[in-house]
Amino acid sequence: MKGLAGSKAARRAAVVLFLVTVLVGGGTAVASAKWQQQATATMAVTAGTWGPAVQYATVVSAPVMAVRPGAVNPALVTCASVQPQQSLKNKTNADIRFSWLGVPNATAYTVTLQFTGTGYSYNTTTSVTGASAVFTLDRTAASYGSYVLRILPVNGATPGDASYRSYLYSADNSTNCSYADPTGRSPLGPFTVSSSPVVRSATTSALPLSWTAAPGDTSYVVSLKSRTSSYGVEFTATGLGATLVFPQAATDSAGNPVNPLDLLAPYYADYTLRIQPMNGTTAGDPVYKVVRYYFLTATVADS
Repeated sequence: MKGLAGSKAARRAAVVLFLVTVLVGGGTAVASAKWQQQATATMAVTAGTWGPAVQYATVVSAPVMAVRPGAVNPALVTCASVQPQQSLKNKTNADIRFSWLGVPNATAYTVTLQFTGTGYSYNTTTSVTGASAVFTLDRTAASYGSYVLRILPVNGATPGDASYRSYLYSADNSTNCSYADPTGRSPLGPFTVSSSPVVRSATTSALPLSWTAAPGDTSYVVSLKSRTSSYGVEFTATGLGATLVFPQAATDSAGNPVNPLDLLAPYYADYTLRIQPMNGTTAGDPVYKVVRYYFLTATVADS
């Protein structure tokens, strides 16, 4: 974007700032986007402009987005033997029930219990439609120890965010559930997200995103949603990056908006960016960022 040049441009910028201040203060101005495109696409971009061929998606008003279930509150997860504890003394195994509060929009829960100690192996996943799951554990010295429970709510084929809880299993206590750090617990490898400087044109702004390759990840579901308006986009990326294309207010030769009201356009906003790794129906833990897209700035930061 061209910078302001000379006193004439400076005066014009002052006028623009004054108009926006007045309009925001009055709260009566409602700007509408001049440009929309109701689809996402994959396109090869010529090297030397945005780089090599990349997948890109347009940010639009009222996009079609999957309905995701809420997250289970891990602090409210309970655990106990299905049978009375005192009846387990001479048993070779025990059925342990984990229960939680159901969450909105969840049609099922994918639940995994994994032993985290050494010298013993247990890693079992089950799918349940109710708000509890039962796992059968051996009652042996090797099987006693620390486990991690992962509860992933799903809405049909749409996964939400997983919750974790640790479980300390012993011969005389089946009710010891406590906090579990989710770091490194995802069934798909961890990854990091970064961005490149925004590329602006006459009517659009392109914000390139990239992320590191992670073991097991074959695709990434990318969701972007404005925190203050209906703008956003959702799509599946099969590579290690994508470019978000936002509407851009038209500017004059000095870099100022042709219409000062465009500075109040609803696509200029803070957005929540969510990227969830996938491998078939296996869903990893998403990474969240905040995208701040405005007339003069476009940044990606930790949420």
